[in-house]
Amino acid sequence: MIFQGEEMSIGLRGFTIGYDFYAPERSVCFHHYAKGRNSEGRNKVPHFWEHADKYAGTGKAAMKRLLGIVNMNPEVPRSEWNHAEEAKYGLGGVRETSKFYETFGIDVKKKTTERHLCQFVRGKMHNTFMKYLREDGMGIDYSKIDTRWKDPRPNDP
Repeated sequence: MIFQGEEMSIGLRGFTIGYDFYAPERSVCFHHYAKGRNSEGRNKVPHFWEHADKYAGTGKAAMKRLLGIVNMNPEVPRSEWNHAEEAKYGLGGVRETSKFYETFGIDVKKKTTERHLCQFVRGKMHNTFMKYLREDGMGIDYSKIDTRWKDPRPNDP
């Protein structure tokens, strides 16, 4: 019963397993949401939330579990969420989630993010991280990265 949050969960799990994510300089694809003349046809597809009443409370419990697994809610005791099959579906052992949060300006305690990250990801990130390419050429050695994204324009919207 998670709709918003699954992308971050999948991304963080991949990061901790050792996957490197890359962003092209320009968008090559996009998701067109069902609006305007497309909405009638596109909204005929069943949605998972149509039966949410059958699973009351499941969404909140699932979000608590998801946030716990990816270490986004350090203020919540580990005993307050379900750990079933966490070894199988949890985090990897190559990198810590904290490295991701530090690198990309996410403060899980204050629940804040640095803004304007897209301007870094859209071109500058590639050049900045290339000097940390592993000797075998198989991705970035994040243990050598000490970059922490800070908003260069904190007063701009």
